[in-house]
Amino acid sequence: MTSRPPTAVDHFDALSAVVRMVRSGRARTRPELGSASLLGRTVISQRVEQAIDLGLLEDAETGPSTGGRAPRQLRFNARRGLVLSTVLGAAALDVAVTDLDARVLEHRHLEWSVANGPLETLDVLGAVFAELLSTRPDTPLWAVTVGLPGPVEFATGRPSQPPIMPGWDGFDLRGRLQERHRVPVWVDNDANLLALGEARAAGSTDEDMIFVKVGTGIGAGIISEGRVHRGSKGAAGDIGHARVLEDNSVMCRCGRTGCLEALAGGWALARDAVTAVHEGRSRYLADLHAAHGEITPADVGRGAAQGDAWCLTAVARAAERVGSLMATLVNFYNPASLVFGGGVLTVGDAFLRVVEHTVRSRSLPLAATDLVIRGSGLGDLGGVIGGTHLAVEALLSADGMATWTPLGTPGAVDPGRLVAGA
Repeated sequence: MTSRPPTAVDHFDALSAVVRMVRSGRARTRPELGSASLLGRTVISQRVEQAIDLGLLEDAETGPSTGGRAPRQLRFNARRGLVLSTVLGAAALDVAVTDLDARVLEHRHLEWSVANGPLETLDVLGAVFAELLSTRPDTPLWAVTVGLPGPVEFATGRPSQPPIMPGWDGFDLRGRLQERHRVPVWVDNDANLLALGEARAAGSTDEDMIFVKVGTGIGAGIISEGRVHRGSKGAAGDIGHARVLEDNSVMCRCGRTGCLEALAGGWALARDAVTAVHEGRSRYLADLHAAHGEITPADVGRGAAQGDAWCLTAVARAAERVGSLMATLVNFYNPASLVFGGGVLTVGDAFLRVVEHTVRSRSLPLAATDLVIRGSGLGDLGGVIGGTHLAVEALLSADGMATWTPLGTPGAVDPGRLVAGA
């Protein structure tokens, strides 16, 4: 983003702090802003007026009085702009248009294989984006975000050798979308967006959390002191390809052997389910296979929920393997919470019960003390909500506001200036 002289640092730091505190609810009046930020009354007044002129803040109802005239409350104007946020999975995609507070205004869920490649996917996204934007023709688009089911070099927004995404390696998705929409675009791993969405939805900006997505594949997003921890290149959290079994016969889709995903991912459960059908170990799965010619991970999950013995055993075995690795991460990172999402939630409590037992029995007592282990409450919307928070928090940062506020809207700036080195 734009480099700033020292005087500009003070100006935009104050403007950013004022807007972000009102947006988060940390301060709702001018006196509260002064108390929370330690900024002077004159600076607060000037920055609030500037934020109102930019359409980011607005005066609301009168607040409670502590003696004297009651102060006017301030409100973040989430209607000022729109964000298009999408998350691609292995076999489906979710697309939403949100306001600047990550409230989902319209949402579409489509069956779509990421293996169709980036160009066909862009065509589908273009059509859905156009449809969603047509529902809000009078509100400007501020940003686009994309979550991908594979490693992403965050600084460039390019997928990096994603195992289940043929044709995507190094593809300039950010550049293509910025050229089409003329707004800044952020591309990240889907688990990171799910983690950020969960952290913000929980009302906390400083919790230490690991979000674990267990679906067709397995991945994790790490929240450290309220921020996504991506590591030096963006690869942090790629636990699906951690080797958990010294057995060269179990091949993963990444080309290696013994990966967690190859033993506990949804595609691995479906693979093993077909073997179980051929060996006559599940009447439930045999009937499904006879009717449809295939077994999906969701079939195994539904079988477990309905009490099929083989499905219950398979889910429990997968949960123990995931829990064993998570116990190591709990000891290493000591998060306040482990949150699970993805298709695994369709099996009910069976998966989480085994995970929790495994984590607590194999973690250090201190690391597991007060540890919360739960399922996500956001469902298919977690990633798109997290995507909006990623974009809006960047746009409302001091550097972000220094870049776009002189022109009035992010869409008036060269998009590359807003996301360069993000």
